[in-house]
Amino acid sequence: MASRSVFLEKILALPRRWFVSVNPFWRSTVFGLLLASASVAYGQRWDYGPYAGGTGYFGDLNLHTSLRFFGPAAGAYVRYNLDERVSFRVSGGQGRIWGDDAFSPDYVHRVRNLRFFSPITEGTLQTEFNFLPYYNTSNSSHTDPHLFTPYLFAGFSVFHFNPMTHYADEKVLLQPLGTEGQGYSQYPELKRYRRTSTAFVIGGGFKWRVARRIGMFAEAGIRKTATDYLDDVSGVYADPVVLFYEGSPMVAYLADPSGDVAGEPVGKPGKMRGDASKNDDYLLAAVGISFTIRPYRCPYKE
Repeated sequence: MASRSVFLEKILALPRRWFVSVNPFWRSTVFGLLLASASVAYGQRWDYGPYAGGTGYFGDLNLHTSLRFFGPAAGAYVRYNLDERVSFRVSGGQGRIWGDDAFSPDYVHRVRNLRFFSPITEGTLQTEFNFLPYYNTSNSSHTDPHLFTPYLFAGFSVFHFNPMTHYADEKVLLQPLGTEGQGYSQYPELKRYRRTSTAFVIGGGFKWRVARRIGMFAEAGIRKTATDYLDDVSGVYADPVVLFYEGSPMVAYLADPSGDVAGEPVGKPGKMRGDASKNDDYLLAAVGISFTIRPYRCPYKE
């Protein structure tokens, strides 16, 4: 009996040993197939598709919330429709944000003369609430009610950014330079900021069904981030002598390029460079298409 029990334990352990030893790619593939097969019976609850639009930046280089600073964005999503009112959505995409003091209506900011651009890569989990009962599939998109609905959404996002600028016609990464003294021994209290952060997402949109298995939506959502460094600007000017000799002439210039406008640099050590009391935000506005997975046909409807 003991040998039989040992043999049975070895047999039962084989799947676990294979799962641990197998290549992670195939492990993920098998898991995904199992998950898909488990949900096939409820396929009509799922839809997916791409979206495209733009990302707008709001921060220290756009204090007047101008819509000028928009860059392209695109991504894809998967949505689970709990019922005709509530949905859960996972999405991932990439965009581009930018800002430039040259477009500011304030003379002080134009003299500051800072500029940046940054890619934004985000993953978002959000909940949607439809104001009207909305079905992502039907027998006939011409006869069924509720072909459209406005909706609100809220959720949570994790994103990666990497502010850059141009110097001598070349792209330069700003975070490693420590333009406000981050990472220099003279400023031990200043640490280099992380380029991965989180955001609270809130917004609204409008969705409508254009065919039995196809729908569309248009939406806009603000990302209230947990960082003030989307633009590499937050606190006060560092000592240009420290940046020049401990960093490089390029670091000192990019920290305070105001001399190009004012004739001489205006960023004195300790002078306000940005508003550290408020974090930066960005907006994603997009139009997307939804494709329903295995739409369900009610046997009682003609």
